[in-house]
Amino acid sequence: MVEILKVLGYKYKTADTGYDVILSIKNNKFDLMLLDLELPQFDGFETIEHIRRNLNYPENAIPVVAMTNRDFSSDFNQTYKEEGFDGLIIKPFSLDDLDHIIKEILFRPKKREKNVFSD
Repeated sequence: MVEILKVLGYKYKTADTGYDVILSIKNNKFDLMLLDLELPQFDGFETIEHIRRNLNYPENAIPVVAMTNRDFSSDFNQTYKEEGFDGLIIKPFSLDDLDHIIKEILFRPKKREKNVFSD
């Protein structure tokens, strides 16, 4: 992933676990996050739930793209949105596929949505 992001010209920061992701978000400002669903410690679903519940969402919303190598049914396209993800990319993917989804999300008009995790 690091090599792909380098080739595409993006600045990036890596994290090895869901916990590292959460710490990194608390201490840095990001335009977008690529989040693998199969992270150690906290998986991608647990990580996004924590991000959306505890890190001033939606005021400081970071767009998050779910990345997975699982072959999900079309039902998952709705599920990932309900979980708080802004996009989905299935591995393996091409440089063009990744670049397309990054640009699509970064340049998508921003709209304020209700926090799906509020009580």
